[in-house]
Amino acid sequence: MNENIIPYVPLEPRVLAKTEKSRIVCQQLFHIIDQSVQAQITFNHDTEKGRLSISPDQINDLLQELSKSEQLSKTIDIEVLKTSLNDLIYPMFMGEHTITSPIWNGTSVRVWQFQLNQIANRVNMEISQNEAELILDSSISALRIWRQSLEAAPGNRDVTYQTSDLVYKLLDLEHKLQQVQTRLEK
Repeated sequence: MNENIIPYVPLEPRVLAKTEKSRIVCQQLFHIIDQSVQAQITFNHDTEKGRLSISPDQINDLLQELSKSEQLSKTIDIEVLKTSLNDLIYPMFMGEHTITSPIWNGTSVRVWQFQLNQIANRVNMEISQNEAELILDSSISALRIWRQSLEAAPGNRDVTYQTSDLVYKLLDLEHKLQQVQTRLEK
């Protein structure tokens, strides 16, 4: 078995974004990338740093090339895509850069760069009304369970709690309730 070959894992199904609209728009881009890799079209992928670079000027050219073999939409609005990139969580958008590309005969090319092996930290995703209701229900249930356990604790020597148990549980509840509050404020 050749250990130098790293299997390609499609990006499209793993795209995460702050909003549903941005996720859908970015999934279109990564669908093109996935299909191009499958068709063995070369990209600027830096395996040492886990980065993928793609020229925004060539996205629609790739789409046109791929549409010859399968049913894909005609073009992507690059300006809409560019605004959606700021909402990307995974792959993490690293911004616009100029690189010297070996696949473009060593010329300088303007590219969008993505970090493939990292997720943006401290990014709050937009939650739906249903998710907010579920978070609230689970928080109330957790509080009831802990209250009942604490009420039973004085009479039951098998039930013991560390201060850190309560602190972590309260931090988790606080985070969940902040998500619900954010949703209700919108």
